[in-house]
Amino acid sequence: MKRKFLRWLKPLIPAVLLSTMLQAQNKEAAKDLVFHDALEFPVIDKYHHEANYNRIPEKFKTTVRPEIWSLGLNSAGIAIRFRSNASNITCKWKVKNIGNLQNMNATGVRGLDLYALVGEKWQFVNSGVPEATANNQKTLFSGGKPEYREYLLFLPLYDGVDSLSIGINKEAEITQPATQHLLNKKPIVYYGSSIAQGGCASRPGLAYTNMLVREMQRPIINFGFSGNGMFEAAVGEILLETDPALYVIDCCPNTAPELIHERAVKLVQQLRAKKPDVPVLLVENYIYEAAFFQPAIMDIAVKKQAELKKAYDELIKSGVKHLYYKTAENFIGTDHEGTVDGIHPSDLGMKAFADHILPILQKLTKGQP
Repeated sequence: MKRKFLRWLKPLIPAVLLSTMLQAQNKEAAKDLVFHDALEFPVIDKYHHEANYNRIPEKFKTTVRPEIWSLGLNSAGIAIRFRSNASNITCKWKVKNIGNLQNMNATGVRGLDLYALVGEKWQFVNSGVPEATANNQKTLFSGGKPEYREYLLFLPLYDGVDSLSIGINKEAEITQPATQHLLNKKPIVYYGSSIAQGGCASRPGLAYTNMLVREMQRPIINFGFSGNGMFEAAVGEILLETDPALYVIDCCPNTAPELIHERAVKLVQQLRAKKPDVPVLLVENYIYEAAFFQPAIMDIAVKKQAELKKAYDELIKSGVKHLYYKTAENFIGTDHEGTVDGIHPSDLGMKAFADHILPILQKLTKGQP
């Protein structure tokens, strides 16, 4: 029995030793760091200029429902752009809620994701895996070559951030970006549900909106509100404050079928009144897995799609320009393995969603500043 245990244990020893060695190196390197407030650098995927990481500015606190305001304090989609030649990058961040979800990894909920620009592509570096406390400090890499790189740091999807600082070894520099990647294009503004907010990506960079940011090299302002994306006029007022290349409206998952037609029509008309030339894309809800086995759920899903299409057809007939429609067929793949709970996309589903919607986003933003 003892020999069998040793045979099982032996292959794990190198990995354990490597992990222990890296932890020791990171601990030693962390003694020699200089920290910089992340607000010193460009904050992308956020439209307002308050010195925080909230998605909605303070003036809307009393005009939106409390649920929207609370969810707007989550930092979904928001990211930091900087340049550094650091051989050690360590982040300190304080979250608002120490939130946990049954169907979502803690790193996705309240962790960080660091990417580096390699050629013209953003390449994953490492995650800041959070502790079970509000205050976190994680080394994202150490012992790297001291060469200048462009970086992109994604913030938590389902928690807010009160403070964030980026630590580098003291002999290194951290500066404003040297390239215009993600800084010189108008954003896509995406209004939707928990799925748009990022549920249930395993880490922030794998939310489909964040995948699209990297693929398109264009910011996306994430107005996904978990359980509360409902075509609301109060949210429409926030959308109108932005200066987007495209509006995407993806609110069917949270809206009852009998409300979709009227609310979708009113929201598009609201946007058109002040932004007559900005393209608007209406997106259908995809079919949840349970619907393939429960006719009542399928009936609701189909009614939602029909009501959104009815709204689109009516708006087009009334003369509304620059309005587009995306059906939900194959949105999260065809193998029925793209969710964590039958509803919210897994990382696999997120990638399928991003790949499926990418062509129409590229088409509608082509030639846009």
